[in-house]
Amino acid sequence: MSNDVAEGRLGILYLSQYFFPESFLGNDVARALVARSHDLVAVSSVPNYPEGKFFSGFSNKLRRIEHWHGIKIIRAWTVRRGNSRVRLLINYLVYPFAASWEILRLGGRGIDVSFVFMPSPIFQGLAGIFAKHVFGIPTVFWVQDIWPDSAVVTLNIKSRIINSILNAFCSYIYRSADLLMVQSNAFIPRLEQLGVERSKITVVPNMAPTGFDRVTREDVDPAVRMLVPTDKFVVMFAGNIGASQDFDTILEAASILKSNENIIWVILGSGRDEDRVRKVIENLDLGRHVLLLGRHPIELMPHFFSCADVLLLSLKANELFDMTVPSKLQSYLACGQPLVGSLGGEGARIILESGAGISVPPSDPSRLAAAVVSLSHLSKEELSQMGRNGYRYAKNNYDSDLIFDSIENLLFKVVENCRAHEAQGSLDD
Repeated sequence: MSNDVAEGRLGILYLSQYFFPESFLGNDVARALVARSHDLVAVSSVPNYPEGKFFSGFSNKLRRIEHWHGIKIIRAWTVRRGNSRVRLLINYLVYPFAASWEILRLGGRGIDVSFVFMPSPIFQGLAGIFAKHVFGIPTVFWVQDIWPDSAVVTLNIKSRIINSILNAFCSYIYRSADLLMVQSNAFIPRLEQLGVERSKITVVPNMAPTGFDRVTREDVDPAVRMLVPTDKFVVMFAGNIGASQDFDTILEAASILKSNENIIWVILGSGRDEDRVRKVIENLDLGRHVLLLGRHPIELMPHFFSCADVLLLSLKANELFDMTVPSKLQSYLACGQPLVGSLGGEGARIILESGAGISVPPSDPSRLAAAVVSLSHLSKEELSQMGRNGYRYAKNNYDSDLIFDSIENLLFKVVENCRAHEAQGSLDD
């Protein structure tokens, strides 16, 4: 371990398949830690999320090492996600081995702790475990999705034998961490079922990306304003277009409201389900009612959100998704716009608790359509009040500086505990 810990400076090994230029909250955490004078090296994949192909200018030969905001980025050899479940599984499995090779090449000198940003897949944690076993580096996971539950849903796994194997494997990974930070209180009972000690679990919620705040309609970028209709009631979805986001419910709700020419659904983003969604839009004759605008830079999202009358969150009906707080929820709240949710559990609770909008049970297109109509009948002041409620809730619960403080303090605590354990071991010898 480095000698800088006593001086308030950590050497941090950041591990995740996903990193800049892909848009994930972990990017902001890494930048914040560097801004607080910590040294950080990130080992990630060659960027290929969510479309499944390498970003322009990147490959397994190009830009494998670069620097960004004081962070050294090492991109491990990657099999791109592609458009099939087989390729996705291979993509998941390759990273921990390729990342471990890069960790071995780095050596452990100057690294005090590894920090694993862990949306799906859980296999990313194996790289942190490797660093722990080989170099004695303690590891912290920030768990965004619960496995094996997420894999069972995503891959539609039915076999009891495979489920049992996955449960045992995921239990090993989670139990191997020195600390598990979870984005939702609802994760805790499930992790305890998997054998994790309660004392090793703490809640650290997500926050909106840096720069997400309210933008007045007068200040909206003109290029954005040209893309979003101004003469309609705009229901806007932003994010990944995937199976989990339940676009069948969204599109069926849009179909129910086809006769209402005042309402338009605007979709920002891309993903594995995009081609199928386009075909459904065509088959349901929704071309005039659902507008697909594709991906846009993350810094323009607050401008897009300002053009919406309500922002939409949706997740399929599933116990796993009920435990999850979609990361876009904090982004929506921070931008001060009213919300409509088609989801259950923690996400629905936050929408209602904040007073930021309406939430209906997931996978119920009739009730989603009714909620949108109800919101469209509200006055501008009533909608604005919902937006203000959400903005205030975000400031009180998801302030980024408070969350960065919490993460930093937890990393220090893990390192100090590790050193104390090593010192005790030396005394016992």
